[in-house]
Amino acid sequence: AGSPPDIKASPRLSRASIFLNQILQFVSRVDIKYKRLNSNERVRIINTCSATLARQSFELLRQEVKHENDAADPDNELSRSLNLIPYSPVTPQRTQRRRPVLFTPAALAKTIIQKILNMGAAMDFNICKPDTLTKEEFHLKQNIEPFIHYKEKQATFECITRENIEAVAAKGKHCLLEAELSCVKDLLRREIYPIIVYVKICEKNVKKLRKLPLRVESEEDFVRLCRAKEKELEAIPCLYATLEPDSWTGMEDLIRVIKDRILEEQKKTIWVEQDLL
Repeated sequence: AGSPPDIKASPRLSRASIFLNQILQFVSRVDIKYKRLNSNERVRIINTCSATLARQSFELLRQEVKHENDAADPDNELSRSLNLIPYSPVTPQRTQRRRPVLFTPAALAKTIIQKILNMGAAMDFNICKPDTLTKEEFHLKQNIEPFIHYKEKQATFECITRENIEAVAAKGKHCLLEAELSCVKDLLRREIYPIIVYVKICEKNVKKLRKLPLRVESEEDFVRLCRAKEKELEAIPCLYATLEPDSWTGMEDLIRVIKDRILEEQKKTIWVEQDLL
């Protein structure tokens, strides 16, 4: 195996090393906070001028070192590390109002919502009542402002609007949404910041849901459906709360854990990846 190139014998690599040292000193003086996603542990950096400048500096350094290593050692450790900087810029948001709640997998949402409301939680939570529109009304309003979520029922459409969600928030309650993850970006664009609760389902805990009307062919199919949702979660531009399989023992316990987690998430800073909106 060849030895790494001598910095003193390579003016370009020497400049890159000095540049790297300057960047590290600069970054150490900047107050940059980090958050991690539940799904793939990517680091996210707050989108400030300093963070942007640091990212640009890293890119310049990466190009400098790559050019040198193309003629030297393509497996150089410095080159590998600079090619594996896993971050994306985010901006912090806060809201005084109770945030709406979205559940995934959505197949559990209706049951979870009903049980939350039936367990004496009406003081803190309420269901999001959709507007029922005819086909003509639906197309007319959809052209003016797209609905956050809708589903067709025979000759009518059930539509969730910004006003539906804000009406619940105005009462000081969390709006419980029965909708898909596809609506998250629309919510964020309207400056509505949902709490996303991901109930992680696997072979070990799917048996706890046998009494629920899941409308799936088999437990194996439902587990596959839940795993597919994990990929969707990786693409959303905000953080979400994961309930691990061993965090609840049965349906009643799951509802208790969900309620506690919602109240906990409400207190947190919201991190939004603007580039994905």
